[in-house]
Amino acid sequence: MRLIQQNMDDLAAAEAMRGGAIGALKYCTVALFAGGVLQATWPKFAAVRPPQKAWLMVAVFLGGFGNGSDTTFTNFERRDREMQIRVAEQKRHDILYGSEEEHRKAAAASLSSPSSSA
Repeated sequence: MRLIQQNMDDLAAAEAMRGGAIGALKYCTVALFAGGVLQATWPKFAAVRPPQKAWLMVAVFLGGFGNGSDTTFTNFERRDREMQIRVAEQKRHDILYGSEEEHRKAAAASLSSPSSSA
């Protein structure tokens, strides 16, 4: 990750935590639904004791949190990299062709100067 400032590091961490919480919620929702279906239809799963089912939910929570935070953190890094590339391309364009401000100044100067053709 190309983090330069501490506030960017804090923003990235907060974004990853938010994504991890959303990922864990998604995975746990699916796991609860699947567990309910398995409890009702599969006798071997119904025979599993509740503490082991709780550990299964913990494993699903951790998997969802890891997947969600990694995905969100990667997207955050991509947005940051896109911005860096855009700024570098704009600087390169300004060096080669001049900036918009320079074009406006040149246009204003040409309009305000009297023409010498007469």
